[in-house]
Order: sequence, then C-alpha cells, then structure tokens
Amino acid sequence: MKERDLERIQQAIAGNDEALAMLLQEHYQFLFLYLVKLTLYPSEAEDLTQDTIVRCIERFDQYNPKKAAFTTWMIQIGTNLWLDRKRKKKREKTYLNKQQLSWKLGQKKSDESLVITEALKKLKDTHRIPVILKHYYGYSYEEIAVICRVPIGTVKSRLNNGLRKLREELGDGTE
Repeated sequence: MKERDLERIQQAIAGNDEALAMLLQEHYQFLFLYLVKLTLYPSEAEDLTQDTIVRCIERFDQYNPKKAAFTTWMIQIGTNLWLDRKRKKKREKTYLNKQQLSWKLGQKKSDESLVITEALKKLKDTHRIPVILKHYYGYSYEEIAVICRVPIGTVKSRLNNGLRKLREELGDGTE
C-alpha cells in the first residue's frame, strides 16, 4: 500500500472527510476501469462506480486496513454491487417472462388475478410490501429488511401476518 494512501486512510479513520474524498478521487479511475472490464459496458460501469463510491462513504467505518488494501476493499464492494444487479435483473427477467408467457398463452388468469389483487389491496402497506417482494419477486428476508428498513424479525412477522390475512380474505384460512 502506498504511504500516501496509508496516511490518508489514517486521517479518514480519524474523521477527516477531505482525506476520504481525496482517497476516493485518487482511486476512482482504477475502480471505473475495473468495472468496465467486469460489465463490458462503460455506462453501466459508470453507474456502478458511482454507487460503489457512495457505498464506500457510507461504510467507511467498516473498512479495516489490516485486512485488505483500500483498492481491494473498493473492488469487493463494486463486485458485490454488480453481482446484486445481475441477480436483480435475472429475477426481473424471470418475472417478466412468466408474465409474457401467461399473456401469450391466454390463460384464464384474469379472474384469479383480480381476486388476489383485490385481497392484496385490503392489506396494510406494511404487510403488502413484504408479501409482494417475497412471493412475487423472490427477495430474501435480508433483502426485504434492507428495502423496508426494518429488522429481519419484523419482516418475518409482517409476512406471516400478511399471508394469514390474505388466506382469510381468500377463504383459505383455517380457524
């Protein structure tokens, strides 16, 4: 690790925001070029670079210079963001393909779909959002917790309550 980097890292750890900004600025191009190679699309790499820089700022307190070089830490964050985007795109593509397939096949989905939509409308937002994220889009409890900004236990509770209320509404509940 460069001596200048080490000095700036120590200053940033001590709370010097300007040192952190300089550190990020000096490694911006390095990160961008890595992400271009990873994504093969400069515009996507630019977005990912920006998101990575923001994440580095948000989580700088988690950086440990004894465990990894600063650039290694940045690349790890960028790589994880890219993998998250790929997984999200795959989920979206799977969902859209299912929707298009059912549309093309002309399944008698409309009646059932309307009943479910009406039942979902009756749920509070705090219950509806986790149900939709989990069962329509396949998000994990952890991802839903991040999206909803609540603990994982709260997500599980809201899902359980939401599904119970849906079953009652749809006539599937056992009392």
